Amino acid sequence: MTKATNSTNIQWLDTLRTLATIGVIVTHATSPLVNMTFLKNMQFWWVGNVAESFVRFPVPLFLMLSGATLLGKEYPLGEFYKKRVMRVLVPFIFWMVAYWIFRWSMLLPSLQPKTVSTIFNWAVDLFLKEGISKHFWYIYMILFIYLFLPFLGKAIRELNNRTILFIVLGWALLFSLCRNLPINSYNWTENYLYKLLGYFLYTGYLVLGYYFTKIDLSSITIKYVAAFVFVLTVIAATISSYVFKTDTYKIYQSMYGFQVINTIIQSASIFLIFKNIKINNNTISKIQSTISNYSYGIYLVHIIILGILFRNGIYWSFAHPLISLPLLTLMVLICSFGVIFVLRKIPLGKYISG
Repeated sequence: MTKATNSTNIQWLDTLRTLATIGVIVTHATSPLVNMTFLKNMQFWWVGNVAESFVRFPVPLFLMLSGATLLGKEYPLGEFYKKRVMRVLVPFIFWMVAYWIFRWSMLLPSLQPKTVSTIFNWAVDLFLKEGISKHFWYIYMILFIYLFLPFLGKAIRELNNRTILFIVLGWALLFSLCRNLPINSYNWTENYLYKLLGYFLYTGYLVLGYYFTKIDLSSITIKYVAAFVFVLTVIAATISSYVFKTDTYKIYQSMYGFQVINTIIQSASIFLIFKNIKINNNTISKIQSTISNYSYGIYLVHIIILGILFRNGIYWSFAHPLISLPLLTLMVLICSFGVIFVLRKIPLGKYISG
C-alpha cells in the first residue's frame, strides 16, 4: 500500500491503488449486509452479493502493486528493511495499540477489564484469537513477505518472461488447490506452519504484478477483453454464492476468497484494464493521487470508523442498499482520510499515521 517512488508512469499505479483502497471499504461495509439478509430479505442480499462479488480484487491488487513497484529494483538490504520498518511497521504498531484501546472501549462497562493484569490478559487473548482486528491479517502477511522480498526480486529478475508466465500459471493452480488447508489468517493460537505457508503462497500475486509490468498488454482490444472477463468473474461469484449454498442454507462464500481462480482472474483483469491508463481530468487525477498517498493509513483506520458508525446506527440499513452502501463507503473514506490527514499534521504524526 505504500506509494512507489521514481516510477515512470505513476498515475495508473495511483488509479489501481485508489480502486483497491475503495474496494476494501466496500467489502467491509457490505459483508454485514450479505450475512444479515440471506434468506430474510433476498432483494437486499442480492445487492450485497453483487457488490461483494465486484470487489474480490482489493487485497490481491495491493499485492500486485507491491510486486509491480518493488520486485524490479535492486535494494541494499539495510536500506530496504529500514524503509519497510519506518513506512509499514512503525505505523502498524501505533494502530495495534489504537485498536486495543478501541476494542476495549466498545465493550460493555461490565465486561471491560479494569486492572493492569486483566487488561493485559484480555489484550493478549484478543491478539491470539483475532490478531487484534481481523483486517490486520494483511499487514502480518505483507511484513512476512517483506523479509524475503529482496531475494525474491533478485531471483525473478534473472528469469525471462516465458518462465515467469509458467511460474505464475503453476502458482495459480497450486494456490487454488491449497485453499482447503487449515490456514487461519486471523488467530495466532495454532497451525503456525500452515499460516506461514499461506502467507508465502500470496507472493504469487506479487510475481503476477511484476510480470504484467514486463510485458506489453496495453492495447485497447486487450482492455476490452479484460473488462469482459472481469464482468464474467463478477457473474460467476454472484451466482455461485447462491446456487452452492450449504445444506444448512448458509451462504457459499468460497468464491469470495482470494485463493480461487476466479479471484485471481478478476484481479489480473482489473490490473490490465487500468494499466497505462492516463486520466486527463486534473480534479480526478488529484483526488486519486491523494487517496493513493493515504491508502495505507486509510486501510489501517477504516475499521474503527466503520465500528463507530455502526455503533451509532449508521450502516447499510439506513436506506435501500443501492443508496446506503455508496453513501456509507463515501463516509468511511472521507472520515478515514480526515483522521490520517490530521495525524500527519501533528508533530511526528507522519511516522505513525500510515
